[in-house]
Amino acid sequence: MKTLGVERLATGDYAHVRPLLVELHLGEQTHYADHPQLSRGEIEDHLSTVPSTFAGENVIYAVRDDGDSIVGFCWIVLFDPGTGLEGEVAEVYVATEHRGRGVGELLMEQAVRLFRERRVTLGYVWTRPDNEAAVRLYRSAGFEPNRQLVLTWYPTEANLSS
Repeated sequence: MKTLGVERLATGDYAHVRPLLVELHLGEQTHYADHPQLSRGEIEDHLSTVPSTFAGENVIYAVRDDGDSIVGFCWIVLFDPGTGLEGEVAEVYVATEHRGRGVGELLMEQAVRLFRERRVTLGYVWTRPDNEAAVRLYRSAGFEPNRQLVLTWYPTEANLSS
């Protein structure tokens, strides 16, 4: 394999990471039994475009293999809620056959570099506690467990009917 490099994709290049994004969603949804389990076709339809209502900046970094196919990507969302620029590592995915080769590390290094360059005041990434590989990757990039209590709201039959 050639020396790996990270590139920033152009705004119109979303379609280049869509196949990997579909694989990510297919794999992750199985960990959330209380959420609807979508078929590949439903996920592909849902991911066909970037929502136009988002008020922020999408940055996608990618790593290609020798055949020029994208084998891993990191999707970063930057936005300012009025308290300073925040950055979320929204998605990181490396194709199964390319894991363990440093692709994830390269992508996370680039994400943190972007946070520094843009003077992000708060950067975060979400993952399941049992996703040990992701937790190791994010911690190695300098992310730490949250020092704040984070409460979440998910729609349920009880709170939707009130």
